[in-house]
Amino acid sequence: MKNKKGFTLIELLVVVLIIGVLAAIALPQYQTAVAKAKVTSILPLMRRWKDALMEWNTEHGSYCKIEENGVCNETPDGEVLDANWPSDWINPYFGVPCANYTECENDYWYCFANEEANGAVACSHTTDEGSELGIIMYQPDDPYYENFRGMITCYGRGKGNKVCKALGGKLLIDYGEGEATYIL
Repeated sequence: MKNKKGFTLIELLVVVLIIGVLAAIALPQYQTAVAKAKVTSILPLMRRWKDALMEWNTEHGSYCKIEENGVCNETPDGEVLDANWPSDWINPYFGVPCANYTECENDYWYCFANEEANGAVACSHTTDEGSELGIIMYQPDDPYYENFRGMITCYGRGKGNKVCKALGGKLLIDYGEGEATYIL
């Protein structure tokens, strides 16, 4: 009798099938974990901007740098606030390092601070397939969004909604069809 070594075709197919099933289960979980880590990593940066804007508002009575006729014409930038974005981030309009701009992006996030002079700080990410993920930090005395004052919210659509759920937030608004806002 010969000693046979190796696997049969059926055994190989069963192993490949098992690996395929495991990969199909694990990949979405891995993608959610990566997105969750990216949200967690951006929160300290957003808090730094939020705190700097609150300090500006306390000192100047407004989140605005130059206000005319009740309209904010200029908001304080990173240099004035001493709360710059990371040096490897780029201003989306000028293609230069962000340092002093209130709008900034990297390969994942697009962020802005003090939009419309309300002191909010927001970061968003949109995928090619249309999923959205957004984190907004509202100021405690936000003049425009009083129902959200002092809150950190996570908005998600599609896969972004799964990330918001994974962060453990409390459901605030369910828009239906895999789209919701959570309080973090």
